[in-house]
Amino acid sequence: MLSGHGGNVKQICDKYGLDPDEIIDFSASINPLGCPAVVRKAVSEQFNEIQHYPDSQCSDLRKIIAERTLCSESNIIIGNGSNELFYLLPRALQPKKGVILQPTFGEFKDAFCNSNIDVVEIMSDDNDLSVINRNISSLNGVEECMIFLCNPNNPTGQLTRKEDIIGLVNDNPNRMIVIDEAFMDFVEDDEKYSVIKEAPSMQNLIVVRSLTKFYGFPGLRLGYLVANEAIINKLLLYKEPWTVNTIAQIAGLAAINDKEFAVNTRQYVSGEKTFLYDGLVMIKGIQPFQPTVNFILIRIGDSGITSSAIQNALMKNNILIRNCANFVGLDETYFRVAVKTREENMKLLSALKLVMDDVTSKENNQRDYVQEFVTG
Repeated sequence: MLSGHGGNVKQICDKYGLDPDEIIDFSASINPLGCPAVVRKAVSEQFNEIQHYPDSQCSDLRKIIAERTLCSESNIIIGNGSNELFYLLPRALQPKKGVILQPTFGEFKDAFCNSNIDVVEIMSDDNDLSVINRNISSLNGVEECMIFLCNPNNPTGQLTRKEDIIGLVNDNPNRMIVIDEAFMDFVEDDEKYSVIKEAPSMQNLIVVRSLTKFYGFPGLRLGYLVANEAIINKLLLYKEPWTVNTIAQIAGLAAINDKEFAVNTRQYVSGEKTFLYDGLVMIKGIQPFQPTVNFILIRIGDSGITSSAIQNALMKNNILIRNCANFVGLDETYFRVAVKTREENMKLLSALKLVMDDVTSKENNQRDYVQEFVTG
């Protein structure tokens, strides 16, 4: 699945013969401000710590996350990116079935399949949580299943309110509900949507978060999950030791403590996602979905051009977008772009407009030719 993941800059550059340093990567939704300066400073100052084994318990990191989420350190597991945790969950808890609402993050299905768990995929047209409620009632004989949900959803950006998720959890006590909140840090008014503070007190709710997207260091791999102690203890029986290295732990601690960076990021992304969305709306031939986080899903109109063709055209301008054709439920009429800096966003808008204007021009010429032929 990772072959279709965003952020594969090296593979793309090898394919096109380009320099990775010259690419503007809109395919991976990472903080446009980069990582906090305090992270660079902390890693530099403590670099010699790599001569020692890392803290296998991630004690300091668990402590600060526990303080932020108002729970106990015993409610938290730190992972080598959130992806490690997604694969850990079905392997350790062994649900009878895995349930996924599509389209969503592709690694959910891979995580189930990796543990030989049969997957039930619920296709959604409106990306509303009520679709899951309606379909779960029809899953006869699948009482003990695990449901992966992404909130906000990737790649659609759809947000589900907290009360709807809690209602789903309460209505399905025999089903484990896993909520991926990887992009929740980017969400304005996140308290209306996040259920991370509720997870420790519920018997069938697990919340997984990423630290690398918001804090701009995906190369280090760092994520965590929050759940009640009974679930945590089961998971720890199957979790490999030493998966979170010393540098990642140092970076995570420094980043979480930088409250000013978090405030600045939310303000910046809020302004830029509005700027980018407004610019995309003005381009003929595409329909951007209203953004809620730091990425925007875009549907292509009836021009006949594909997301692959648009991706290839933009690569000539050293711009990489996320082709969404490999998301279940989407196809070659969808692509996704990250919210980046103002300068980068302007370059994308300019290049994309030229591509779509060229398509529109060809359509018009073809129509003129047909009209002239018909009228004689």
